Amino acid sequence: MNLRAHDINYFFGDAIVKVFRDYLLDFLLLDTTKWIDTIIDYEVHSVNTAKPGNSGKYCIKVLQKAFRLLELFSEEVQELSAAEITKRLRYNKTTAFRLISNLEEEGYLDQDPETNKYRLGMKLFFLGNLLRPSRYLKEVAKPLLQKLSKESGETVHLAVLHKGEALYVDKVESKRAVRVVVSQVGRKLPAHCTGVGKILLAYLPAGQVQEIVAKKGLTFFTQNTITTHDQLRDELDRIAGQGFAYDNEEIEIGLKCVGAPIFVDKHVVAALSVSVPRERFDDNREGLVRMVIDTAMELTRVLNQNLKDRNSAMHP
Repeated sequence: MNLRAHDINYFFGDAIVKVFRDYLLDFLLLDTTKWIDTIIDYEVHSVNTAKPGNSGKYCIKVLQKAFRLLELFSEEVQELSAAEITKRLRYNKTTAFRLISNLEEEGYLDQDPETNKYRLGMKLFFLGNLLRPSRYLKEVAKPLLQKLSKESGETVHLAVLHKGEALYVDKVESKRAVRVVVSQVGRKLPAHCTGVGKILLAYLPAGQVQEIVAKKGLTFFTQNTITTHDQLRDELDRIAGQGFAYDNEEIEIGLKCVGAPIFVDKHVVAALSVSVPRERFDDNREGLVRMVIDTAMELTRVLNQNLKDRNSAMHP
């Protein structure tokens, strides 16, 4: 049985899916326990179905089950098979399969193609960062982005992957006369021809990259733009191996950049980059690469330390 997005209406219903997504906005940094304890007791008021003599309230049992499934994952238990999930929750196989399939379809669970085990999907993190970026990722990253821009003298970007494209969530402009205008906060650019975008693609499973390319294509911008599947695969393999990516005038002639990944709990959740006019980039390539990697590593350290501290405070 292969469940599609429209099947969610059968199992959850439109209203329940909306409630589920709304509450996931607060599921920042994959910290679930205290948050789910609150949500499990949540009741929805039914305005249209309320009748005289009843409370007009009802519990969403399937929503409770979905949250309990997500609560199985922790720092110690990061992957579970479908059988392990079924056994731990004591659900019947059909119920567990429906929950897993819907959560995976919507991006709240990811399945490892090699082990077939499931882990929390990065959509949980992205939802919080995309819709409320100043609350965490942008807030934590800002001073480091400003420091990188000051030290390099260039424009710095912070981006996440959203629907197969690089969404720019923050930008610190260079004080130099020549500015980077192609990127703007809140704007999306194709992932295959930007430094941050290629970083975000490089750490995805190959099948997911193929799906993105099938939907978005490989649009031509300059003579340096990657336009074939083989070129992209080779480039992403190289990026994953070396830990950083170049944009070699692939979206705009005269503009180069170098980007590096930001990890939370061993998953790439964002990327940062420095964008530089070609002449200045070529004169200081190695120095820029080092500064970008160092900044990405520091942001990774801060995010993970904050996550660890938050978990410790919630579970002393």
